[in-house]
Amino acid sequence: MGTADAGGGELADLAERVAALDGVAGDRVRGAVAAFRAPIRVQTAGRAGVGRSTVASALTANGIADAVVEEADAVDVPGAPDPTLDGDVVVYVLVESVRDADRDAARTLDPAQALFVLNKSDTLGASRAAADAWATATARAAECSEEGGLPALPLIGTLAIEGPAPESGIDAVSAAVADRVTRSRARRAETLLNTLRSQAARSPASRDVLERYLAGDHAAALAAAAARLHLADCVAEAPGSPSSAADAARCADWWRAQLARQPTARRRRAVVDVRRHYVRVWQQLSGSPGT
Repeated sequence: MGTADAGGGELADLAERVAALDGVAGDRVRGAVAAFRAPIRVQTAGRAGVGRSTVASALTANGIADAVVEEADAVDVPGAPDPTLDGDVVVYVLVESVRDADRDAARTLDPAQALFVLNKSDTLGASRAAADAWATATARAAECSEEGGLPALPLIGTLAIEGPAPESGIDAVSAAVADRVTRSRARRAETLLNTLRSQAARSPASRDVLERYLAGDHAAALAAAAARLHLADCVAEAPGSPSSAADAARCADWWRAQLARQPTARRRRAVVDVRRHYVRVWQQLSGSPGT
């Protein structure tokens, strides 16, 4: 269930309708919508010579939906300040091992939104047999994760940019990046919805317009995406995305069963938001009228 630009026209229209009723609220809603809809920035970082450009090209070629990939300046360049690693997702590229400069940079990053990529993995170890080299690279990546504090995956970047090459490791790296992109967009959804609720409370002139949007299907989908950020354990066990009304009903039932198991009010509200979304999906797929 993507949230990137689904309903983007609806959000743009909402901002204009609010602005027509209340200029100050309209400016705030416009800003919140623009921030939500902006592409997620995936930043490749690392020391000079590790293959930041190669990894950026490999990710771009493999396709990361709803994101732009950009390369940061090199870390640990004599006489130059280290770059600001401020991407929504940071892919920190290593070669061979974690150096002190890498460790220092990693301390500034959130492990939920960053990862190490151990590039040039085909050069590790004494054996050049594919299976042996990859086993060595996987073990070395685990060591890098332990030493540097970020999840780590091996990659053969030069192989990945030549075309679809599962043996390059790009599929696993792309999946890890895509997961972090999804979480970044969900955080933006949470911020957007909080802004809209705040403006609905503060602006009597635009309250009805904002509350109608917040009660609608698109807002329900955004709220469910944001709610999953607080329910990682449930999400890991939950049914997959529904492809039929019956699937959606099963998803809604599964999430309803989770409600009594939640230890905090925040988690219970999050479960309610996810279930509400699946009820809406069931209504859409079954042709049932909304409630």
